[in-house]
Amino acid sequence: MYLLGGEPTTHPQLDEILDVCKHQGFKVVVTTNGLIPARTWPTLDERIDSFSFSMDGAHADTHETMRGPNTWQPLLASMKRAVAAGFQTRAIFTITRDNAADVPDAIDLAEQLGLEMLSFHYFTPTGLGRDRPELQLAPPEWMRLCEQIRRAAAGKRARIFYPPAFVNVSQLADLRKAGYGGCTARNLERLAIFPDGRVYICSAFFDTDLHYGAVRDGQIVPRTAAPAGVTELTLVNQVSSNCLGCPHGSLCGGGCAAYDHLDRTLRSSECDRRTAPVCPLWSMPTHPQTTEHRLIDLR
Repeated sequence: MYLLGGEPTTHPQLDEILDVCKHQGFKVVVTTNGLIPARTWPTLDERIDSFSFSMDGAHADTHETMRGPNTWQPLLASMKRAVAAGFQTRAIFTITRDNAADVPDAIDLAEQLGLEMLSFHYFTPTGLGRDRPELQLAPPEWMRLCEQIRRAAAGKRARIFYPPAFVNVSQLADLRKAGYGGCTARNLERLAIFPDGRVYICSAFFDTDLHYGAVRDGQIVPRTAAPAGVTELTLVNQVSSNCLGCPHGSLCGGGCAAYDHLDRTLRSSECDRRTAPVCPLWSMPTHPQTTEHRLIDLR
């Protein structure tokens, strides 16, 4: 179970939340900005399995441009403490046009710190980023950067994950062999539960009222009634007419329904059948043959 935020380590009921998670047998991953007060560490030491640190650059100036002043050194200190204590420890790095140049250095830093994993994410203009579409890398730029990530990760002990996001259609078969099953929301692979009980299946819809369902009496109940009959589930299962009859349809799975609905990035209606959109929430290791099961669990 992932505890996300905001910043979960500042939640006034953190102790109780972690106790419930452990009582119910969940492995607990805390996603944090690393600004963890000293008094909070004992609570985490006894109750969690993994740390997932948000990192927005490989240097202080890049990271603090996004996260604010005096956030870099505390983040480094927290990552070092987590590694030294033996926790499964990874960093999450969302790549934008402003920090893409830091990617090779971020891989080197992960190696130096002893992180088990560095997970790159593809920035999409949703959530807090919805007003910054200029930060998003275009498909050709992203595809070139993925190749750079693979080269920079070669020979590293730290395992590097990245989302292909866009690929030449000739690569789709290999992605399927690597485990890609299409839209993660259609497959109900990840459920995000909000404090008010809403349940989402795709992070692209977090700032909408189109959520998949809600928690009621300890059960997740899908929505059967919604404005205009539209929910996440109905949206992600819509396939563009441009996909009908496409020779790559069985491998691509109809592209990204969120891109289509939010009118962003590579819409399936505009697909040229040469570059295929891949669910940006699905990621793969640069060297899958050396990635241990423990790291797959950490994802």
